[in-house]
Amino acid sequence: MLVLGGPFLPHIEHILRDKASAMCSPVVSASDPGNRSTIKDISECRGKHCQSCDMVLKIERDFQLFIELFDVKLCMLGTHQLQNAATATCAALCLRDQGWRIADGSVRAGLENTILQGRTQILGSKEAEALGLPGATLLLDGAHTKESAKALADIIQMTFPEARLVFVVAMASDKDHLAFAKELLSVRQLEAVFLTQVSIAGDMSRTTSASLLKDCWIQASREVGVDILDYRDAECDKILENQSIQSAGELVHRTILSAESSVMSSMKIGNQILRARPGDQLGIIVVTGSLYIVSSVLGNLQR
Repeated sequence: MLVLGGPFLPHIEHILRDKASAMCSPVVSASDPGNRSTIKDISECRGKHCQSCDMVLKIERDFQLFIELFDVKLCMLGTHQLQNAATATCAALCLRDQGWRIADGSVRAGLENTILQGRTQILGSKEAEALGLPGATLLLDGAHTKESAKALADIIQMTFPEARLVFVVAMASDKDHLAFAKELLSVRQLEAVFLTQVSIAGDMSRTTSASLLKDCWIQASREVGVDILDYRDAECDKILENQSIQSAGELVHRTILSAESSVMSSMKIGNQILRARPGDQLGIIVVTGSLYIVSSVLGNLQR
């Protein structure tokens, strides 16, 4: 039996169904027209941000499978994670059809208790303080492709629409750095971007240098029309040193860009920038670009 997530491009789904047919395997698709999954709102639940979702799955092509789940609290955020949840639910329904005893309540419990480190993971105040960033809010996400960058940008805008943002980014050398940057530059209230580097699978030769990443982000900013200011410029130093409301206003339409040697220094400078700005808007440091940069931050928590 093959359970498809999707939705896929038509030719991709055609290939998958042909492969299943060749193996005489029935196909169940979470993206069939009879299935409906929606995000209703995002709120805090059990100390974590959760999205409240409704899922109605009705599959009639090869099987008679049906389930209704309302107000499911998913800790995995985003429309793509809701689709993953629907796919997992389809798999559970298929097992139930084969004789497994799986109650609707068990499906709900499984979905609501699923978490994955490094996927829109928000660190609490204790973790931030342990990293030497008291008062900071950190979001860790292992996005490293154009598509996952768009998903991350969408989640940020949906969950924290008014937040001021600082990105800390490190990436492997085989990724599309320009496309990744263009997606993240689309977010509102982007205060600063710090490009850095980490070891990839224990080897620095596979990482992209911070200076090369910076060049890609400069090019991306030109293509999408985002005005940037180099952190090393004397103009930037002058504005940041004077933390008055008037000087802070000079940076409203300019995003600070910098290449830094380490992840920790990037986060600390980013936190200083967020704390220097007047007002009571939430500021978030978003660490992304690779699961390796995420693991480096989580690793510092265990030392």
